[in-house]
Amino acid sequence: MKLSSIIAVRHRATGGFSVEARNYFNRLDTAGDTTYTIYKQPLANYIDSLVSLGGSYWDTMESAASFVGVGIQGVTVPLRDGMPSITNNNFVAGDLNQLTGLKGDASTKYLSTGINAISLSQNDTSISTYVTAPTASFSYMAGAEYTYSPQLSLVSTGTATRADVFTGSTLTDFGTTLGVGLLGASRSNSADQDRRSNQTNYPQTIASVTPQSAALTIFSYSGSYLTAARLATYHVGTALNLATLEGLQDTLILEIAAI
Repeated sequence: MKLSSIIAVRHRATGGFSVEARNYFNRLDTAGDTTYTIYKQPLANYIDSLVSLGGSYWDTMESAASFVGVGIQGVTVPLRDGMPSITNNNFVAGDLNQLTGLKGDASTKYLSTGINAISLSQNDTSISTYVTAPTASFSYMAGAEYTYSPQLSLVSTGTATRADVFTGSTLTDFGTTLGVGLLGASRSNSADQDRRSNQTNYPQTIASVTPQSAALTIFSYSGSYLTAARLATYHVGTALNLATLEGLQDTLILEIAAI
């Protein structure tokens, strides 16, 4: 999706960066991030596109961050003011590439979102992360036990991919090895969910189950089953079109790389 037409009106109305983008930049400043300043325009374009779409893309997004275009201090700054604090567990500056994102170690490094799976809607939820360097190891994002109980998870097994939003006791493989791009799942009703990987949608007919209490973390399942993948973004919120979100994030990454 092209951002130029979406952001032009907002920039004309504000005479520069939008209120939402300036708010994000102010919070990056407060966190001590100086790296982001040369990437202000792509970050503002991305935020403005989300705000313009509204709803699930901004207003009801529960937690989201960019790991591209920022420094290590910026990876814990949520996109929208009022989102829960993100906690850095063991990442250091050397783990971050401003063009491609943050890399895990499959050992000790993960991020805590401040979101608990039980607080999310059983039948109106979506999660995603943008993978720039896939790996076969374990959980990209998870908020509940991913083998034996109701779960919220994005997992790679090395030979197949799994993405589930509050399904039953058994995870179902996509049957495809994970590539670069958005990995996500979205559920807007009790009967089925949409999953996305490798720029492809994979609808799945599977009944929803009641969320259980479990902390939602990135690069891990609640601090266990960690991945060494490199990730550029993540989000969790109400149901949305995963292909649309991926298009916006493709543009963000390309615009940052162009700088």
